[in-house]
Amino acid sequence: MPPDSPRLLPMALGAGVAGFLAVTAAMAWPGGLHATQLVAVLIFLVRLGFAAFLWWLAARSFAMLSNPATTADQIAAMRELPMALPEGTVRAVLALIVGVVGLPLLLFTATLGLSDAIAGYVNGIIAGVFGYYFGARAQMPDAQAQRRVTEALTTEQRAHAETRAGAASAAEDAVAAALRPVQEGDATGRLARHLAVAEALVEGFGAALPVGVIPQGAAAMLRQARQALTGNPDLSAIAAATTALTGASGPLASLVSAAAPVLGGVAGGPLAGAALLLGLGWTLSAQGWRRWQAQVLDAPHDPTLFDPGSITPADALASLDAVPDFAAALAGLRNTPGFAAELTDMALRDDGAARLWSAWGAGRFASPAVIEDALTRFRRALLGTEARQDITDTAVTEMATRLSAASPALRPDAPDPEAVRRLLAPTPASAPETARAAMEALTLLTGQLRDTHQDPVELLKEITP
Repeated sequence: MPPDSPRLLPMALGAGVAGFLAVTAAMAWPGGLHATQLVAVLIFLVRLGFAAFLWWLAARSFAMLSNPATTADQIAAMRELPMALPEGTVRAVLALIVGVVGLPLLLFTATLGLSDAIAGYVNGIIAGVFGYYFGARAQMPDAQAQRRVTEALTTEQRAHAETRAGAASAAEDAVAAALRPVQEGDATGRLARHLAVAEALVEGFGAALPVGVIPQGAAAMLRQARQALTGNPDLSAIAAATTALTGASGPLASLVSAAAPVLGGVAGGPLAGAALLLGLGWTLSAQGWRRWQAQVLDAPHDPTLFDPGSITPADALASLDAVPDFAAALAGLRNTPGFAAELTDMALRDDGAARLWSAWGAGRFASPAVIEDALTRFRRALLGTEARQDITDTAVTEMATRLSAASPALRPDAPDPEAVRRLLAPTPASAPETARAAMEALTLLTGQLRDTHQDPVELLKEITP
């Protein structure tokens, strides 16, 4: 009997002794008792003892379940045992029942008038039950030892697992501590980039832009970003300031939204158009960039923007056709040998209007002022022709390929090079004033990004969800 049930053995033995004494007394009683009566008394006493055991078992189980010290693992372990009793208890009870009932029957076989066959059956049952019980008891130390070894191994494995988990947690903490400076550096660098852009837009161009192009809370965003970058870095403060600057209401995102009416000509939407425009402008050569900036800002004539050797007669005549009244006035000279070259030479000179009036003005123009106006528009057309040639089909394809890995809002849908070139043309007069101002601000911003070697496409990626 296992030590976990100390009350079970006295009760069971008490029931057995009581039954044995009752049967013995009945046999010694004058005249004796009928065999059926003896069996009934014996069964009654056994049931009485078994009922006492069940009562004790129920009370013990309820007491254990109501005990706050009982853990879930202990309750789960009880469920795996027969009748939720300590190991061996059920075998002991069955052996006691057979012994208490069978031994008196076997001892008083003659008195009860049992046949030899029945006595043999009872003897076989008693011998089988006792043999199994004591055989199991003989093997129990090995089983208990094996169980203890298993429990010890399980405990050891759990301890090792906890140790490994602790080591892994310590390693993760060490890695996090080692990466923290890197993370802080990355977060600080990102905030510093967007702060520089926001300062250029808010403090550099903000006063010249129409109301609404720069968000009203932009100044507060700048203060928040500067405070986050001052003193010891705080990742939460840096993240909050970065989110404010790169959000949909940030300065750069607001500027792109204001320019949307002009940027929508590229398949993919305004953001895709802005990415193409700024990306191509950022990668242009120094001369190409100056031409694009001059035509978007409608800058005064600058002869250094042109490379006379790259202007072909066909380019000159195409630019002339873009100014119909000027082309009509010079129509009679168009087929004259060297006309295109001479026109280009005069147009690129600072005193071009005076030269043209002296050479061809008589009878063709009303006054030198008319020639000056026509020549200004011709120079713009010529600048646009040169600027369009700066944007090659290959450059457009390469930029579109680069943007194909960006977020969907920045991906242009198979952009048409001619449509992209129109983005770099002067903003149409029919465009809203806000859009024209936003395009000029984007152009100036691109120039600053070129000077500081900051890629505008990467900036747009960081403000696009």
